[in-house]
Amino acid sequence: MKQTLSINMAMSIDGKVARPDGRWYGLTSEADKRQMDNYRSKSDAIIIGKNSIINDNPRIKLKFVENAINPRPIILIRRGTLTPDKKIFEESDHIPLVICCKANKKEIEENLKNRVEIHALDSDDIDPKKVLGILSRLGYERILLEGGPKLNYAFLKQGLVNRIHITLVPFLIGMKTLPAIADGDTDLPDFDKKKWKLVSSIQEESEVFLTYENIE
Repeated sequence: MKQTLSINMAMSIDGKVARPDGRWYGLTSEADKRQMDNYRSKSDAIIIGKNSIINDNPRIKLKFVENAINPRPIILIRRGTLTPDKKIFEESDHIPLVICCKANKKEIEENLKNRVEIHALDSDDIDPKKVLGILSRLGYERILLEGGPKLNYAFLKQGLVNRIHITLVPFLIGMKTLPAIADGDTDLPDFDKKKWKLVSSIQEESEVFLTYENIE
């Protein structure tokens, strides 16, 4: 089976993916949570970044899909560590896999002892291709990325994303410094080529669920 990587994000009408305080709470409905569980139920693993866990403390265990196997949490930590009181450590059906750098492996081991499996890259940064290579060797082929704008950008920049799920929510935030779905320092390669095809559009009340697939 060929490995696939999908991004799942919600954004406001003006393309923002965070409130002014950097978090994303109260802006999506139960319909979005059901749709998110649907995407998760079709995935073997979910990639989440450290900042997303700090800011939003997400629940990973499926609530709205019966008899589904919960995907394994994959946590990317480039710097520092996390505290063990996060929901991802308390409510997952699987021991989370942490992928980190060699410099912060010891700190993570000390903070999250017996709560995670750790794979430290022999580098000072986290290479998205190496992350997917590790997951492929472990047998995880259907990957869902819920890691935030910077992680989205990193995987998109290397051409690793096959599918993008977007929930459009009926709010206007307007603050120009807030991030969009992909937040990087430069434009993505060949961004103006027609690489993405809309394959699904579902409306529920004032929310719209869009799915784009990479057609390259």
